Amino acid sequence: MRGSLDRFSALEIFVRVVEIGSFSRTANELSISQSTVSKQITDLEKQLQAKLFSRTTRRLFLTEAGERFYEQAKLILEQYAMALGDALNTRQTPSGTLRIATPILLGRKQLTPLLPRFFEQYPDIVLEHNLSDSATDLIRDGVDLSIRVGEMKDSSHQARKLGALQPVTVASPMFLEKYPAIVHPRDLGSVPCLIYLRHPTPFEWAFIGADGEKVSVDVDGPYRVNVFETLCEAAIAGLGVLRAPLSACGADLEAGRLVRLLTDYDAAFVPIYAVMPSSSWIPQKTRVMVDFLVEEFQRNPWLRGPD
Repeated sequence: MRGSLDRFSALEIFVRVVEIGSFSRTANELSISQSTVSKQITDLEKQLQAKLFSRTTRRLFLTEAGERFYEQAKLILEQYAMALGDALNTRQTPSGTLRIATPILLGRKQLTPLLPRFFEQYPDIVLEHNLSDSATDLIRDGVDLSIRVGEMKDSSHQARKLGALQPVTVASPMFLEKYPAIVHPRDLGSVPCLIYLRHPTPFEWAFIGADGEKVSVDVDGPYRVNVFETLCEAAIAGLGVLRAPLSACGADLEAGRLVRLLTDYDAAFVPIYAVMPSSSWIPQKTRVMVDFLVEEFQRNPWLRGPD
Protein backbone atom coordinates (compact mmCIF):
# COMPACT_ATOMS: atom_id res chain seq x y z
CA MET A 1 0.00 0.00 0.00
CA ARG A 2 2.83 2.36 0.88
CA GLY A 3 4.36 1.87 -2.56
CA SER A 4 1.08 2.82 -4.21
CA LEU A 5 0.90 6.03 -2.19
CA ASP A 6 4.50 6.90 -3.10
CA ARG A 7 3.75 6.39 -6.79
CA PHE A 8 0.68 8.61 -6.49
CA SER A 9 2.79 11.37 -4.90
CA ALA A 10 5.30 10.96 -7.71
CA LEU A 11 2.51 11.53 -10.25
CA GLU A 12 1.53 14.78 -8.50
CA ILE A 13 5.14 15.96 -8.44
CA PHE A 14 5.69 15.04 -12.09
CA VAL A 15 2.57 16.91 -13.24
CA ARG A 16 3.55 20.03 -11.29
CA VAL A 17 7.08 19.97 -12.72
CA VAL A 18 5.59 19.86 -16.23
CA GLU A 19 3.15 22.69 -15.54
CA ILE A 20 5.59 24.93 -13.67
CA GLY A 21 8.63 24.06 -15.79
CA SER A 22 11.11 23.92 -12.93
CA PHE A 23 12.27 21.39 -10.32
CA SER A 24 13.17 24.12 -7.83
CA ARG A 25 9.90 26.06 -8.13
CA THR A 26 7.95 22.82 -7.81
CA ALA A 27 9.87 22.02 -4.63
CA ASN A 28 9.10 25.47 -3.23
CA GLU A 29 5.40 25.21 -4.06
CA LEU A 30 5.06 21.75 -2.52
CA SER A 31 7.29 22.60 0.49
CA ILE A 32 9.67 19.72 -0.20
CA SER A 33 13.36 19.61 -1.08
CA GLN A 34 14.58 19.79 -4.65
CA SER A 35 16.39 16.50 -4.10
CA THR A 36 13.03 14.87 -3.29
CA VAL A 37 11.59 16.16 -6.55
CA SER A 38 14.60 14.87 -8.50
CA LYS A 39 14.43 11.46 -6.80
CA GLN A 40 10.72 11.05 -7.52
CA ILE A 41 11.25 11.86 -11.20
CA THR A 42 14.25 9.53 -11.41
CA ASP A 43 12.25 6.72 -9.79
CA LEU A 44 9.42 7.25 -12.26
CA GLU A 45 11.85 7.08 -15.17
CA LYS A 46 13.29 3.82 -13.81
CA GLN A 47 9.81 2.31 -13.48
CA LEU A 48 8.86 3.40 -16.99
CA GLN A 49 12.29 2.59 -18.43
CA ALA A 50 12.12 5.85 -20.35
CA LYS A 51 13.37 9.41 -20.01
CA LEU A 52 10.56 11.86 -19.23
CA PHE A 53 12.48 15.12 -19.63
CA SER A 54 15.25 16.52 -21.77
CA ARG A 55 16.99 19.55 -20.32
CA THR A 56 18.96 22.57 -21.41
CA THR A 57 20.65 25.01 -19.07
CA ARG A 58 17.47 27.11 -19.00
CA ARG A 59 14.48 24.93 -19.78
CA LEU A 60 12.87 21.55 -19.32
CA PHE A 61 11.28 19.77 -22.27
CA LEU A 62 9.09 16.69 -22.22
CA THR A 63 10.29 13.77 -24.29
CA GLU A 64 7.79 11.93 -26.47
CA ALA A 65 7.37 9.36 -23.69
CA GLY A 66 7.02 12.19 -21.19
CA GLU A 67 4.22 13.81 -23.19
CA ARG A 68 2.26 10.56 -23.33
CA PHE A 69 2.80 9.90 -19.64
CA TYR A 70 1.82 13.47 -18.70
CA GLU A 71 -1.59 13.14 -20.35
CA GLN A 72 -2.29 9.89 -18.51
CA ALA A 73 -0.96 11.16 -15.16
CA LYS A 74 -3.03 14.32 -15.43
CA LEU A 75 -6.16 12.28 -16.15
CA ILE A 76 -5.54 10.03 -13.13
CA LEU A 77 -5.12 13.03 -10.82
CA GLU A 78 -8.22 14.74 -12.20
CA GLN A 79 -10.29 11.62 -11.66
CA TYR A 80 -8.99 11.35 -8.11
CA ALA A 81 -9.78 15.03 -7.45
CA MET A 82 -13.26 14.59 -8.90
CA ALA A 83 -13.98 11.56 -6.72
CA LEU A 84 -12.62 13.30 -3.62
CA GLY A 85 -14.51 16.49 -4.41
CA ASP A 86 -17.80 14.70 -4.95
CA ALA A 87 -17.40 12.91 -1.63
CA LEU A 88 -16.56 16.12 0.22
CA ASN A 89 -19.29 18.16 -1.44
CA THR A 90 -21.97 15.82 -0.16
CA ARG A 91 -21.13 16.61 3.45
CA GLN A 92 -19.28 19.95 3.54
CA THR A 93 -20.06 23.58 2.93
CA PRO A 94 -17.69 25.43 0.56
CA SER A 95 -14.46 26.26 2.37
CA GLY A 96 -10.76 26.87 1.93
CA THR A 97 -8.60 29.54 0.34
CA LEU A 98 -9.71 30.74 -3.09
CA ARG A 99 -7.02 32.51 -5.09
CA ILE A 100 -8.56 34.92 -7.58
CA ALA A 101 -7.00 37.40 -10.03
CA THR A 102 -8.78 40.38 -11.59
CA PRO A 103 -7.93 43.56 -13.51
CA ILE A 104 -7.43 46.43 -11.07
CA LEU A 105 -10.45 48.55 -12.01
CA LEU A 106 -12.89 45.65 -12.26
CA GLY A 107 -11.63 44.19 -9.00
CA ARG A 108 -11.92 47.44 -7.06
CA LYS A 109 -15.12 48.81 -8.56
CA GLN A 110 -17.15 45.70 -9.33
CA LEU A 111 -15.90 42.72 -7.31
CA THR A 112 -15.00 44.24 -3.94
CA PRO A 113 -18.45 45.83 -3.31
CA LEU A 114 -20.03 42.39 -3.82
CA LEU A 115 -17.87 40.61 -1.25
CA PRO A 116 -19.98 41.30 1.86
CA ARG A 117 -22.84 39.35 0.26
CA PHE A 118 -20.48 36.59 -0.84
CA PHE A 119 -18.94 36.14 2.62
CA GLU A 120 -22.37 36.22 4.21
CA GLN A 121 -23.32 33.23 2.05
CA TYR A 122 -19.94 31.46 2.29
CA PRO A 123 -18.27 32.38 5.60
CA ASP A 124 -15.79 29.47 5.44
CA ILE A 125 -14.07 30.68 2.26
CA VAL A 126 -10.94 32.84 2.49
CA LEU A 127 -10.25 35.00 -0.57
CA GLU A 128 -6.73 35.86 -1.76
CA HIS A 129 -7.30 38.59 -4.35
CA ASN A 130 -4.54 39.62 -6.75
CA LEU A 131 -5.34 42.87 -8.59
CA SER A 132 -3.21 43.43 -11.67
CA ASP A 133 -3.62 44.58 -15.24
CA SER A 134 -0.85 42.19 -16.30
CA ALA A 135 -1.63 38.76 -17.70
CA THR A 136 -1.97 35.98 -15.13
CA ASP A 137 -0.62 32.47 -15.67
CA LEU A 138 -3.09 30.30 -13.77
CA ILE A 139 -0.74 27.35 -13.37
CA ARG A 140 2.51 29.19 -12.67
CA ASP A 141 0.87 31.69 -10.29
CA GLY A 142 -1.29 29.11 -8.51
CA VAL A 143 -4.53 30.97 -9.31
CA ASP A 144 -7.87 29.17 -8.94
CA LEU A 145 -9.96 31.73 -10.82
CA SER A 146 -9.09 34.63 -13.10
CA ILE A 147 -11.54 37.28 -14.31
CA ARG A 148 -10.52 38.36 -17.80
CA VAL A 149 -11.84 41.08 -20.09
CA GLY A 150 -11.82 40.46 -23.84
CA GLU A 151 -12.22 37.55 -26.19
CA MET A 152 -10.74 34.26 -25.02
CA LYS A 153 -7.47 33.44 -26.79
CA ASP A 154 -6.34 30.44 -24.71
CA SER A 155 -8.58 27.45 -25.33
CA SER A 156 -6.60 25.27 -22.90
CA HIS A 157 -8.53 26.71 -19.94
CA GLN A 158 -12.16 26.43 -18.90
CA ALA A 159 -14.14 29.65 -19.22
CA ARG A 160 -17.61 30.86 -18.36
CA LYS A 161 -19.01 34.18 -19.54
CA LEU A 162 -20.01 36.51 -16.71
CA GLY A 163 -21.20 39.55 -18.65
CA ALA A 164 -19.79 42.31 -20.86
CA LEU A 165 -18.43 45.84 -20.68
CA GLN A 166 -19.82 48.62 -22.85
CA PRO A 167 -17.18 51.21 -23.82
CA VAL A 168 -18.52 54.79 -23.89
CA THR A 169 -16.97 58.16 -24.67
CA VAL A 170 -17.18 60.82 -21.95
CA ALA A 171 -15.89 64.23 -20.91
CA SER A 172 -16.58 66.70 -18.11
CA PRO A 173 -18.93 69.69 -18.51
CA MET A 174 -15.92 71.92 -17.77
CA PHE A 175 -13.99 70.41 -20.68
CA LEU A 176 -16.93 70.69 -23.09
CA GLU A 177 -17.25 74.42 -22.38
CA LYS A 178 -13.71 74.97 -23.71
CA TYR A 179 -13.83 72.96 -26.92
CA PRO A 180 -16.04 72.79 -30.02
CA ALA A 181 -18.91 70.31 -30.01
CA ILE A 182 -17.88 66.69 -30.57
CA VAL A 183 -20.50 65.25 -32.91
CA HIS A 184 -18.48 62.69 -34.90
CA PRO A 185 -15.56 60.44 -33.89
CA ARG A 186 -13.30 62.36 -36.30
CA ASP A 187 -13.72 65.41 -34.07
CA LEU A 188 -11.63 63.61 -31.42
CA GLY A 189 -8.53 64.17 -33.53
CA SER A 190 -8.61 67.89 -32.70
CA VAL A 191 -9.15 67.71 -28.92
CA PRO A 192 -7.05 66.31 -26.03
CA CYS A 193 -7.86 62.67 -25.26
CA LEU A 194 -6.85 60.65 -22.22
CA ILE A 195 -4.68 57.66 -23.11
CA TYR A 196 -4.75 54.34 -21.26
CA LEU A 197 -1.35 52.85 -22.00
CA ARG A 198 -2.33 49.26 -21.19
CA HIS A 199 -5.01 49.18 -23.89
CA PRO A 200 -3.99 47.08 -26.92
CA THR A 201 -4.44 50.13 -29.21
CA PRO A 202 -4.18 53.16 -26.90
CA PHE A 203 -3.86 55.74 -29.68
CA GLU A 204 -6.56 54.32 -31.95
CA TRP A 205 -10.22 54.32 -30.93
CA ALA A 206 -12.71 52.30 -32.97
CA PHE A 207 -16.41 53.13 -33.23
CA ILE A 208 -19.49 51.55 -34.75
CA GLY A 209 -22.26 53.89 -35.88
CA ALA A 210 -25.96 53.24 -35.46
CA ASP A 211 -26.11 52.44 -39.18
CA GLY A 212 -23.19 50.00 -38.93
CA GLU A 213 -20.59 52.53 -40.06
CA LYS A 214 -17.13 51.62 -38.74
CA VAL A 215 -14.86 54.52 -37.86
CA SER A 216 -11.29 54.33 -36.58
CA VAL A 217 -9.76 57.52 -35.19
CA ASP A 218 -6.18 58.37 -34.18
CA VAL A 219 -6.21 60.13 -30.82
CA ASP A 220 -3.63 61.64 -28.49
CA GLY A 221 -3.33 64.00 -25.58
CA PRO A 222 -0.97 65.33 -22.94
CA TYR A 223 -1.90 62.75 -20.29
CA ARG A 224 -1.08 59.05 -20.64
CA VAL A 225 -1.53 56.66 -17.70
CA ASN A 226 -1.21 52.95 -16.93
CA VAL A 227 -3.81 52.89 -14.10
CA PHE A 228 -7.34 53.37 -15.37
CA GLU A 229 -8.87 54.92 -12.25
CA THR A 230 -6.49 57.85 -12.60
CA LEU A 231 -7.92 58.51 -16.06
CA CYS A 232 -11.46 58.70 -14.65
CA GLU A 233 -10.30 61.32 -12.17
CA ALA A 234 -8.48 63.18 -14.95
CA ALA A 235 -11.63 63.24 -17.09
CA ILE A 236 -13.68 64.67 -14.21
CA ALA A 237 -10.97 67.32 -13.73
CA GLY A 238 -11.40 68.37 -17.37
CA LEU A 239 -8.11 67.11 -18.79
CA GLY A 240 -9.59 65.43 -21.84
CA VAL A 241 -12.01 63.03 -23.49
CA LEU A 242 -12.05 59.49 -22.11
CA ARG A 243 -13.08 56.14 -23.57
CA ALA A 244 -14.18 54.05 -20.59
CA PRO A 245 -16.41 51.11 -19.68
CA LEU A 246 -19.89 52.28 -18.68
CA SER A 247 -19.43 50.33 -15.45
CA ALA A 248 -16.44 52.55 -14.56
CA CYS A 249 -18.12 55.91 -15.15
CA GLY A 250 -21.86 55.21 -14.82
CA ALA A 251 -22.10 56.80 -11.37
CA ASP A 252 -20.24 59.90 -12.57
CA LEU A 253 -22.59 60.19 -15.55
CA GLU A 254 -25.63 59.95 -13.28
CA ALA A 255 -24.16 62.57 -10.94
CA GLY A 256 -23.41 64.98 -13.80
CA ARG A 257 -19.64 64.92 -13.26
CA LEU A 258 -19.25 63.48 -16.76
CA VAL A 259 -21.28 63.78 -19.96
CA ARG A 260 -21.67 60.99 -22.48
CA LEU A 261 -20.60 61.83 -26.04
CA LEU A 262 -21.09 60.24 -29.46
CA THR A 263 -24.04 58.14 -28.35
CA ASP A 264 -24.63 57.14 -31.98
CA TYR A 265 -21.06 55.82 -32.23
CA ASP A 266 -20.46 53.39 -29.40
CA ALA A 267 -17.98 50.54 -29.51
CA ALA A 268 -18.80 46.85 -29.42
CA PHE A 269 -19.40 45.19 -26.07
CA VAL A 270 -16.32 43.52 -24.56
CA PRO A 271 -16.99 40.14 -22.89
CA ILE A 272 -15.99 39.29 -19.31
CA TYR A 273 -15.00 35.70 -18.53
CA ALA A 274 -14.30 33.63 -15.44
CA VAL A 275 -11.31 31.49 -16.39
CA MET A 276 -10.23 28.34 -14.54
CA PRO A 277 -7.44 25.79 -15.04
CA SER A 278 -8.43 23.01 -17.38
CA SER A 279 -9.82 20.09 -15.39
CA SER A 280 -12.83 17.82 -15.45
CA TRP A 281 -13.47 18.80 -11.82
CA ILE A 282 -13.95 22.33 -10.47
CA PRO A 283 -13.51 22.77 -6.70
CA GLN A 284 -16.66 23.69 -4.84
CA LYS A 285 -15.16 26.97 -3.58
CA THR A 286 -14.47 28.01 -7.19
CA ARG A 287 -17.84 26.89 -8.48
CA VAL A 288 -19.83 28.88 -5.92
CA MET A 289 -17.80 32.03 -6.64
CA VAL A 290 -18.42 31.74 -10.39
CA ASP A 291 -22.14 31.12 -9.86
CA PHE A 292 -22.28 34.11 -7.52
CA LEU A 293 -20.54 36.40 -10.04
CA VAL A 294 -22.78 35.31 -12.91
CA GLU A 295 -25.85 36.15 -10.86
CA GLU A 296 -24.49 39.51 -9.67
CA PHE A 297 -23.14 40.62 -13.05
CA GLN A 298 -26.39 39.77 -14.81
CA ARG A 299 -28.24 41.85 -12.21
CA ASN A 300 -26.06 44.91 -12.98
CA PRO A 301 -27.20 46.83 -16.11
CA TRP A 302 -23.65 48.16 -16.59
CA LEU A 303 -22.15 44.65 -16.65
CA ARG A 304 -24.67 42.21 -18.04
CA GLY A 305 -24.05 43.08 -21.69
CA PRO A 306 -26.50 43.55 -24.55
CA ASP A 307 -30.11 42.57 -23.89
